Amino acid sequence: MKHFLPGSILLISALFIACGAGHARLTSIAVSPSSAIASSSPQGQVGFTATGTFTDHTSRELHIADGLEWKSSDQAVATIEDTGEATCLASGSTTITAIAPADLQITVSNGVQNTSPKVSGSAMLNCT
Repeated sequence: MKHFLPGSILLISALFIACGAGHARLTSIAVSPSSAIASSSPQGQVGFTATGTFTDHTSRELHIADGLEWKSSDQAVATIEDTGEATCLASGSTTITAIAPADLQITVSNGVQNTSPKVSGSAMLNCT
């Protein structure tokens, strides 16, 4: 049977703390509005927001500092900025998706590449 040295226990404890152990984790993202319509000529814009719900049943708006990313499923129809501002470029429909790491604490606390599982939410944008 192996015995842990006191230093090993401290190292393991430090790793758990650094990984955000004990912090509420992101469980879902709601994108608002859930659907929108904008003109493609002239290029219309729609502002989307992402609200995260956490394991401790709290919720708050998510931002770039949280590791939030925005994506458009069809960039020929609409693009979306890091701020959540979508711009219609052509007629059609696209899914707007907000993606953030489940453990936001890693991103906020030390800026290290966050490899925790991703959580996402989406909305529909129709460009006319």
